Amino acid sequence: MGAVAVGVGLCAAAAQSQGALAAKRVFAPGPQPATAAAAAGPDAPGRGAPHPQELRFGAQAPQVRELQIRLRHAKYLAAYDANDRFGMQTRAAVANFQRDNGLQPSGRVDRPTWDALLAKSLPPTAAELDNTDVGPWFTGPEQRAYMMELQHRLGQIGVYKGELGGELDAPTRQAIGAYRARLGLPASDVMDERTWSNLLRASRNPRYAELFDAPPASTLTQDLDARCATGRVVCISKQQRLMSYVVDGKVQFTREARFARPGWDSPVGEFRVWYMNRDTVSTIFGERTPMPYAIFYSGNVAIHFSQDFADKGYASGSHGCSQLKDYQAAKWLYEHIRVGDRIVVYL
Repeated sequence: MGAVAVGVGLCAAAAQSQGALAAKRVFAPGPQPATAAAAAGPDAPGRGAPHPQELRFGAQAPQVRELQIRLRHAKYLAAYDANDRFGMQTRAAVANFQRDNGLQPSGRVDRPTWDALLAKSLPPTAAELDNTDVGPWFTGPEQRAYMMELQHRLGQIGVYKGELGGELDAPTRQAIGAYRARLGLPASDVMDERTWSNLLRASRNPRYAELFDAPPASTLTQDLDARCATGRVVCISKQQRLMSYVVDGKVQFTREARFARPGWDSPVGEFRVWYMNRDTVSTIFGERTPMPYAIFYSGNVAIHFSQDFADKGYASGSHGCSQLKDYQAAKWLYEHIRVGDRIVVYL
């Protein structure tokens, strides 16, 4: 489960945010890249003119790379790397974009499609075209437990020698930059998804006990459903907006929880954990949404840490999942839950 799982999670938040301190990519026009597409003339993609020719499945050209980036801007292509190949994922993204914009969903990029896409995207930057764009933090650096985990991983590969203090201090910034440079990326101090996914493969996930010497502190009190009295169970109350981990009737910890935004619904009932993945990234809703420490219990509905919840509180919501805003608690819970354990969701 060390690899990033994409397209698994259903419940990406309605409006994504990676933290107040995160270097989120803001779509602002940058300098035109020195690429074949940019230098091709006044009708080339990126200049705001109609596309010079139709692009379709199987095409291989620089224009496809720009198409993919613009689809990503418009939240129809959940990929952080672009290429020159017009494959099935690109075709599906084009068709979905056409369908939502009143166009024939052919999956082919004709002039009307290109014109509509220009209105909902911006010219790609050189960094985007080269796949070196610095995206948002995978998880916001204000999450101390995440930063401790990051520092531990950077220490494993020899670029960080400091303490596991959980702060984005100068040694940690330097270590992130050094690791990015090792990957051939700009030496930014942002741990974006591209960098994080490489670090996952290069290091192991430290156990909770390697970072903390006690379980997460808990001061909240939840009125538990009767079904939570026996066995190992996560007890979730939608009305109380609380989540507790309970073992044989004894509460181990209680945390605030967030559920579905209007128009969606978080299922109520008794469920069993059927799958777990600590590095899940949801791609279902046209963008890449991190769902660290995901515990799936009803189809694609899961318990997971949500940076959006940490940032926005109850002003936003999921597409059905039960979310935690405390990375430390999510990590601790993930290590104590097993496939087959019960999840009880009630009003």
